[in-house]
Amino acid sequence: MDGKNVLRKIGLLIGVAACGALVVSCGGGGDDTDPEATATSTASPTPTPTTVVDFSLSTPIDATSSNTGTVYAYFTPTGGTETFNDANRLPGTANIKLTFAPESASFSFPDLTESAFFAGTTLTSATATQRVYTDGARKLTLQVPFAQSLRAIYEIGGQAFTRDTTAGTLRSQRVALFFNTVTTTSAIASNLTYTGTPLAVGGTPGTTPPGVITAQPVTLTVSSGTTNTITGTINLFQTINGTTTQVGSFALSATVSAAGGFSGTIDDNTYNLDGTFAGSLSGANREEVVLVFSVANTTDKRKYVGSLIGD
Repeated sequence: MDGKNVLRKIGLLIGVAACGALVVSCGGGGDDTDPEATATSTASPTPTPTTVVDFSLSTPIDATSSNTGTVYAYFTPTGGTETFNDANRLPGTANIKLTFAPESASFSFPDLTESAFFAGTTLTSATATQRVYTDGARKLTLQVPFAQSLRAIYEIGGQAFTRDTTAGTLRSQRVALFFNTVTTTSAIASNLTYTGTPLAVGGTPGTTPPGVITAQPVTLTVSSGTTNTITGTINLFQTINGTTTQVGSFALSATVSAAGGFSGTIDDNTYNLDGTFAGSLSGANREEVVLVFSVANTTDKRKYVGSLIGD
């Protein structure tokens, strides 16, 4: 292994350690700044670049976004069973690069000291809508459910970690959304609707097993007229030992800016959850929507975070 690869791996370990500190100490809710649209290496240096990114996963990608990140982790005590540890939204800038001939993929995130790099030889599966790279305990998944937006999920497992005084290992995941900016200036003449299924995780730290939180498909509606408002409801469920129970139901409502951005607060009185959400319409003609959310109960310590791409 050459010196550059050694430094890269050291940087990744430092990044995981930083994440460990974050997911133990982070509080409920999250940052409510609006996500910023996709940037590319060829775009003009402006706040709202107009260069279109081809997210087809068959051509090179170089995209950047801000304030679309979530981070969460699962903890396994030595000799014990893995459970949810903590989660939060994480503001800052993320980047995804995909190249071919030769193939490689890299991912940067606000709490990583260096980009996570994957050679083409680590590609383990590929379809028209998803590519997965696996290198030991590290995995990078790229998902493009439609055309204008991409979700990147970076996982690191097997990191030595101590929760309170209990030794074990941490498996962390970082998620970021990337999307094309809205360029049309035409008024929204009739209601716009978007449908997608949120990727949601969370539960009670130290109790909830991994992979048991799901969300129903969501339809978001943007009203026409002088003031455009996006509305919809996210419903969360937990399935353990074949029994499914609802754990969250929160209505979203926010004004959409001329550039497509929106943000707001969440108040779920039924399941006692509070938090924030933020997102943006995406694509030149508002073809899709991206959204991230974070909710928590400060009494029983439940937390849920998620992201949505809809069209």
